[in-house]
Amino acid sequence: MPTAYCGECEWTHTVTAEETTDLDLAMIDHHVDTGHSPIERADLVEPIAVEPDDEHHEDDAIVDATAQTELE
Repeated sequence: MPTAYCGECEWTHTVTAEETTDLDLAMIDHHVDTGHSPIERADLVEPIAVEPDDEHHEDDAIVDATAQTELE
């Protein structure tokens, strides 16, 4: 469920996935009422862990550029 939180005062507001507009309005109201900024939003999406072997290297950029040139 989407959640907004304020790092200054630990304010939080959670809504259902269908109420994302309500979450945006709650963040605006909190900012107007308190002046706290920035208020962060977390949709509880798990970040994708990067494996050490999956790092992007300069050689990959060369391969990507070559592949893009071949497509054009």
